[in-house]
Amino acid sequence: MPRQEQLNAIEQQDDVIALSGSQAALKLGSAALVRMHVHTPMKGLFRFNAIMLGTDGKRYCYTQIPSLSALQKGQYLNPGFQVRLHGVAADGSLVRFSGKVQGVLESHCSIVCIELLREGATATPLRQDKRFPVALSATLATEGMSKIEVEIRDLSVGGCLFAYRSMGAKLAPEKKATLNLDHIAPNQDLTLNGSILSHRLLSDDYLCGFQFDDRSKARSTWLITNLAFDGTYYRLAVTNNKGETSLNWF
Repeated sequence: MPRQEQLNAIEQQDDVIALSGSQAALKLGSAALVRMHVHTPMKGLFRFNAIMLGTDGKRYCYTQIPSLSALQKGQYLNPGFQVRLHGVAADGSLVRFSGKVQGVLESHCSIVCIELLREGATATPLRQDKRFPVALSATLATEGMSKIEVEIRDLSVGGCLFAYRSMGAKLAPEKKATLNLDHIAPNQDLTLNGSILSHRLLSDDYLCGFQFDDRSKARSTWLITNLAFDGTYYRLAVTNNKGETSLNWF
């Protein structure tokens, strides 16, 4: 299916969540990849990828744009031009919101200041499977990097959201990785393979969306069927050697 048809289908889903422009920008956070669509008064359209730098939480957001010529900036980034932004939040939802170009700040890079429009912002969950809020410790391994201690914060059959301290290395979207849950039962470990879908900074943590490969979905299904709710989170409940069920508090 062509990408535009996929996006149109996503917009028609019943679980689209309406947000204000400021809520949408906050949901994306900082260091998120966004797609910017700039519309000119003469019906021109200019598309490019940018990095979400952050927001004041109320009226404005800021994006770092790629190197553009002075002619391109003069044609497409004038104050008042309409802009639409799309990005994937760390929880795996597609976030869309609109605004108006306020100006371009020039330094060692070009930063666009955007005044957010209150109406028309949405978030659409892209994960079709039910999510369970969890608190599971794991180790993330990926090629070319040291292992990272992470916390899995929500889990579904198809993927998860995990967090790690921002002092660690930044993970690139689409990078292959492995999550290892150690000692989930006596002498038993569990490995989940997949790809990084999204990555953003929230306070002192990096939040990453992670999609499991087909083989790992059978293991995530086992995890979910062994979850028990403690009143706040789902914890992993496993049977010990005496046939008794106990909660694992990672």
